Amino acid sequence: MLTLMVLPAVIGLIIVARPNVATSLTSLRGKWLIVLVAALQFMHVEGLWPDQVKESVERRAYAVLVLVIAIAFCWLNRALWSRRSGRWALSLIPLGTASNSIPIAFLGAMPYSVSGARAAGYSSAELATDAPGYIRLDDVSQLWIPVADLIPIPVLMKVLSVGDLLLIPGLVLLVVACYRPSGEDRSDSADQPNDSVQSSA
Repeated sequence: MLTLMVLPAVIGLIIVARPNVATSLTSLRGKWLIVLVAALQFMHVEGLWPDQVKESVERRAYAVLVLVIAIAFCWLNRALWSRRSGRWALSLIPLGTASNSIPIAFLGAMPYSVSGARAAGYSSAELATDAPGYIRLDDVSQLWIPVADLIPIPVLMKVLSVGDLLLIPGLVLLVVACYRPSGEDRSDSADQPNDSVQSSA
């Protein structure tokens, strides 16, 4: 998924801008779920699923698992809902994941626009056959248009979906929601002795 390629870049950029973001990210719960998604992605890309499993079944299972993991991750981090950026992040991430996962779960592949792929920089020869995991919009119901890969990004030679456009800001806002300025940390630590004194008094 595009998400896994974008997430490191997003985190990297924000860490450069605000050095203590890395420490703030340790407050995330369920970080092992991120590792699990990365492992599933690696298995999916490298074709490490059992040979008995058909590719379409593998893609469907992968899509469902990623959606379940995204929902579980957001639930574990529901404490971030108290922040405005957290509310947006916890809404956009499952919505974007669902938008990308549902068509794959039903069709066994992600529908895409041939014209969008051509605008992104793919040649007619490259589009003569569909890439594994993708299916042309012309070959499926037009009801799938809203969630298909439609938006060309020529610089990256990518065609994005609405789900991708929801996930990218969702991930950015997740990092922002975790961020706590160093001054806030100091104020919290400064408050603790006073609280202890008051409790003992």
